[in-house]
Amino acid sequence: MQTEQLPFYIGHYRATARLGSGGMGVVYLATDERLNRRVAIKKLLRNPNSGTAGERIRREALLLAQLNHSNIVQLYDVVESENGIALVMEYVDGSNLHRWQRERSPDLPRKLQILKQICAGLSRAHSAGIIHRDLKAENILVDSEGTIKITDFGIAKDLQEDSDLTREQHVAGSWGAMSPEQAQGQPLDNRSDLFAFGVLAYRLLCGQNPFGDNSSPYVTVDRIVKSPHPPAARVAPELPAALCLLLDKLLAKKPEQRPLNAAEVAAELEAVIHQIQGGSTSFTRTHSITATVTAENFYQQADQRRRWPVRGIVATLAVCALGALAALGISTFSDAPTSGQYIAILQAEMPGGEDDTPSEQNRKLLAGNVRSALKQALAGREGLFLVPHTETRDLQDQPLAVQAKSLNADLLLIPTLDCATRSCELSLELLDSDTLAVVHSNSTRLEIDESLESRARTLHQVDELLPEYPARATAPLTQISAEDYLTYLEIYERRHDALHRGELLDRLDELQAREPGFPPLYELYAEMTIDHEFNSRAADSVERLRKLLQKVPARLEDTPELLITKLYLAIINGQDGPAESLLAQLKLTLPDKTVYHHLKAAYHQSRGDYELSLREINSALKLRTSYNYLVMKALNLSLLGDMPAANEVLQQTIAVNGKAIPAISMLAANMLDTGKPDETIRLLSEAGLDRIGPMDTYNLCLAYYIQKEYNQSQQCFTKVSSLAPKDADPLLYRAEIAREQQQPEKAEELAQQAFELTRERRDWEGLLMQARAYAELGEAEKAVENLISIRRIAPDDLYVNYARAQVYISTGDLLSAKAHIRKTLEQGISPIWYCTARFVKICNMPSFDDLRQQYPGLCAGKEHHQQADESQIARSGETSVNL
Repeated sequence: MQTEQLPFYIGHYRATARLGSGGMGVVYLATDERLNRRVAIKKLLRNPNSGTAGERIRREALLLAQLNHSNIVQLYDVVESENGIALVMEYVDGSNLHRWQRERSPDLPRKLQILKQICAGLSRAHSAGIIHRDLKAENILVDSEGTIKITDFGIAKDLQEDSDLTREQHVAGSWGAMSPEQAQGQPLDNRSDLFAFGVLAYRLLCGQNPFGDNSSPYVTVDRIVKSPHPPAARVAPELPAALCLLLDKLLAKKPEQRPLNAAEVAAELEAVIHQIQGGSTSFTRTHSITATVTAENFYQQADQRRRWPVRGIVATLAVCALGALAALGISTFSDAPTSGQYIAILQAEMPGGEDDTPSEQNRKLLAGNVRSALKQALAGREGLFLVPHTETRDLQDQPLAVQAKSLNADLLLIPTLDCATRSCELSLELLDSDTLAVVHSNSTRLEIDESLESRARTLHQVDELLPEYPARATAPLTQISAEDYLTYLEIYERRHDALHRGELLDRLDELQAREPGFPPLYELYAEMTIDHEFNSRAADSVERLRKLLQKVPARLEDTPELLITKLYLAIINGQDGPAESLLAQLKLTLPDKTVYHHLKAAYHQSRGDYELSLREINSALKLRTSYNYLVMKALNLSLLGDMPAANEVLQQTIAVNGKAIPAISMLAANMLDTGKPDETIRLLSEAGLDRIGPMDTYNLCLAYYIQKEYNQSQQCFTKVSSLAPKDADPLLYRAEIAREQQQPEKAEELAQQAFELTRERRDWEGLLMQARAYAELGEAEKAVENLISIRRIAPDDLYVNYARAQVYISTGDLLSAKAHIRKTLEQGISPIWYCTARFVKICNMPSFDDLRQQYPGLCAGKEHHQQADESQIARSGETSVNL
């Protein structure tokens, strides 16, 4: 680049001095003559190999201009001319971090304060969806007052995208600071920046690069990807142990092993500063840090107490979308209205007995075979979109006219099986949804013992039934042996068997090893693992699904089913970067715009962007009214605090379909949250105890518990324990009820079982359950130690704070119990949740008078004061503490 003679003008900016230069261009000191202020201007070379590089840089610069934060260099303007592009930025009177450290020799607290500031800047940028991609000491400026400014967000990557260096390695950034995933050209999220931050922090605190200073970038990258770094405690043993552990976590090879976000790192640094300065380490002080983490956390964790509304909608969305996407092929997504008709496959009518004889089991397998074949037959047909099978399943007992109205489809496909001993007659009727008139029909005979042949015949029958909707040629071919296909059908038939879910998934793993090219296998596996994780809190379910996806053949990786499964994993793991990349792919892949809006709504919801989620789901509803979409709309309204509007939507949904379990479940959960357990009991009981899942049963148990109907609650929680044997929560409630019913030995036995279930868990929820178990077992010190250990990693939500209150009231720490009771009440929990045996002691204590006055529903009624004297649990803790 040829340097222009000073002074000269760039727009209305007068450049007067050259500050530095690099591979991207030259940085000048200039004066904004309109505002009479000094600015720094980075004049960038126009990339001769990319005609669109300038436009990409301009768009990103405009995005960066929105970042108004004290720890980010402010971008003021972008000036484009025939000589190139110039970025006009805030001028920082100081030096970069590398030079600042060399000249100042700061002590450890000062270094940690600098690192905290960097985290604050990163948090702001990440919350806006911007990843730095080239974080290093040279891009950290320190001004004369010790304030740091991060510069060069994302510009280097855009500028170099088509450069020789990028073409050679397919990555951009500084070799010594890039994350393993960046070095390998994989999708990035905020944790890539955290790795680079770890390299920067390691150098600042330990005095050397964690991956050495080899002059060859290839050696450095090889170490970053493959070799463990020297543990910080070994290189700098003088550093606090907690700080060394944090550095090692930041430099983990896998993103999921690093901290969630920069705000969490800042909280860890603050704790170390308190430790160094002899500051308080009490629970109250550190808990306020947790609150800051949650506020800054752009991967906002959902409210875990109301497990159905938050986790269940995401899980059910993924299952519904997986079922719908079996009907979708490759098509260009446009802004034009969805062009096509919706078709719904009603549940197969199969006259026959309910016995469990081999012949009846074979007929059930054949019915499952037909359902699977029909879904495949309708996959990827031009101008035809399939309504998710979850919607049709929930309507199977309703009159045909009710089903047609509720499904809001254009066409209905009704399969009927009339079976003899060795074969069944399959009849297919295609109905117009408005008139219920038969448009087309045909039939064929299927041999019960010939699974693959029966599947082929079913596929052929659909081709004859729908000649005006030709199949796209891009659908993956289905290949599987007859024996393995029968295994698949057997597992498919038992997919809702919660008690044997682990065993069935093991069989699917074995089947995948033999038949990796069979697409329906992956859809079934995803449905089962998602359901397992949601209903049983099995910590290994998501990990099982992740491992399976690594084995998917390349030809299936970009199918909608697999893309949506990957999106589910990204959402559940809080990975914004991969999630947005997958959504971009799905936008180009999905012909049905409603599905895309539905998925995007789930993504925004997982990030806490409820307004954006509501906007997306309303867009889906404009194209097709679906009660799945209505339930998600109600959920967003609930999370936005508009519970009346949410419940109105749910009641309208139930009016259309009185057996719509998702709507009933959410309305029941809302009733429980707002202190109406009797309504929860009514709704779930009327829905049918045989039709609700483990989490709905769990909510029913809680409603009985709050109502003090302990016998029903104990029986109910026992059922949940049988359905979800790895969940410690129902065991802990059963222990509490047993203690209240003066069964101390049974209570201790149940609490011990809960502890054994969580003994090996190190995630925050497992440790929280351990704390509750310790409290039940009378080990107060261990219980509190667990709570302290998760204070910076557990979300600051109702579920966690209510559990903390449970632990503290049980251990006799009434000061901490009161603090967390107050916090949950402020967060919106109904006071009725504290009218229980465990908390009834607070009804007679003068130290809780202020809370009872502020929240009249707390201990409402004289019976609660009487129960405070009679409760076994209340007498088990201290009651004489004056707060």
